[in-house]
Amino acid sequence: MRLMAWNDGCVVEVKDFHLASPYILQRVHTLDYRAYNVSRHLMLLRDCSIEIFGFASLCGVADAERIITKLLELSRVSRRLSTPVAMRLDSHGHLSFEVEKPILYEGYSVRAKRISLAPLTMPYPEYLSQTSVSVAVDAMADSRIVKDGGDAALWVDTAGNAISRPWLPLFAVYGGRVYTPMEYDTVEYAVTSDAIKRAGIELVVRPLSVASLMRMDELFMVDAMGVTSVASIAEHRLLSVVTARIADAIAIR
Repeated sequence: MRLMAWNDGCVVEVKDFHLASPYILQRVHTLDYRAYNVSRHLMLLRDCSIEIFGFASLCGVADAERIITKLLELSRVSRRLSTPVAMRLDSHGHLSFEVEKPILYEGYSVRAKRISLAPLTMPYPEYLSQTSVSVAVDAMADSRIVKDGGDAALWVDTAGNAISRPWLPLFAVYGGRVYTPMEYDTVEYAVTSDAIKRAGIELVVRPLSVASLMRMDELFMVDAMGVTSVASIAEHRLLSVVTARIADAIAIR
């Protein structure tokens, strides 16, 4: 399989694709060569670009969908597997699409591996879209936790409250309700909140301290390609029963 990228009009293999300039990022979920929520992804990319760079991409929804479909065909990825496509706009106004490695399941579902989290004090995200800076900060935070034997960082503020990132919203389950620290106008948050409602579960937006998370039944995070169930925070073990129901209700199949 040769994964392909589209860089400002030129199609190249991913191994030859490099970005040297700062960028804004949206990861698009695809299945059966169809890209989901492209309109919302482009809106977020546009709004963040105006805020950071002072300009916006002129790419329309139909053009983005056409480029993504063509790249998936050229990459010869399986139609049965979900495949993420990274859509980036850099500081010079160059738009690019990169086909990433297919995920070994169809549509949204709970990932097979459950992870352990450890609290780490971090700043609140500045933007709704990921940037080249936030990608590096996420990686460094998780790397610090991995060195101590965990899998990933649970972001908390200086007051000890959990931080839910726009591109990786955090949800907790307790007493038949789902709680989240903050609501966002992002694809990841929207598809999850809609699924929670379809599953007939109440969603409550309120601050969540680390101490309160130690009493929760379940904890999960959602990115553009699936649901990650948390197995434990420190010594507190968590379930994933309601998490699986919500993943099943996400309308990307």
